[in-house]
Amino acid sequence: MENKHHPFLPIAILLVLSFIWGSSFILMKRGLEVFSPVQVGAFRLTIAAAALLPVVFRHFRRPLWSRLKYFAIVGLVGNGIPAFLFSTAQTHLSSSTAGALNALTPLFTLLLGVLIFGYPFQKNKALGVAVGFAGALFLILLKGNGMYDPNWAWGLLVVLATLMYGISVNTVGRYLNDMKPVVTAAVPLVLAGIPASVLLFSTDFTSRLDLPGAWEAVGYLSILGLVGSAASLIAFNRLIQTSGPVFASTTTYLMPIVALFWGFLDGETLGWTHLAGMGCILLGIWLVNRKRKI
Repeated sequence: MENKHHPFLPIAILLVLSFIWGSSFILMKRGLEVFSPVQVGAFRLTIAAAALLPVVFRHFRRPLWSRLKYFAIVGLVGNGIPAFLFSTAQTHLSSSTAGALNALTPLFTLLLGVLIFGYPFQKNKALGVAVGFAGALFLILLKGNGMYDPNWAWGLLVVLATLMYGISVNTVGRYLNDMKPVVTAAVPLVLAGIPASVLLFSTDFTSRLDLPGAWEAVGYLSILGLVGSAASLIAFNRLIQTSGPVFASTTTYLMPIVALFWGFLDGETLGWTHLAGMGCILLGIWLVNRKRKI
């Protein structure tokens, strides 16, 4: 598949995705005001799958069957399980902290790429990921006033989700990179969305629609599913094709900044520790990409 593109296209996609995914944590927070973590995760997957189901029907060809196992891996570890891990973690973590933790994704993408997927080791990228990781830890372990955050352990759910993202990103980059981005987004989401829809309607989701603020929460979760999952994954897979999995995963360096911004507007504390952590994250981005030719 030919990947000619404008030299600034990857950077533009990176910035847009960072804003969209950085905003997803405040959207989950709004959904959790009415619905359970399981319902938030399941609804997100269900509506994204429903939107992309026509794409699967249109592109249903034999090559899809031959790589079904890779689509299933991406659907499970790149979409399905993380949706529930994040919604559960945010019952105890602030939206900004959840966004900061997501910055671990490039670390796992690089490590798994080298150890499992056979990508060459590049010292400058490893150093950049490590610096970004240090900035993320600073944001995770300390509150805005510099005090220790006792709820950090719930962040382990997000850490597990970022590990799964690392597997998913490398799987797309290694085994699905020659396919259309819309296909590599649609098929996994539909595979994850079908069981998620069954799970959703086995709960008291429909009865909760009568609660105050329920339909507003549905609106937030619809944006989360349609834009934060369906549309953005198409753009993300395009970014993997044009720039590689490690560069694509650096969206999660900028996401904490967006998440912290929305958290601040929502009344969450923004202090000097956040600024220091974001400075390390931005330095990590520069170190990862300083030798990259685009």
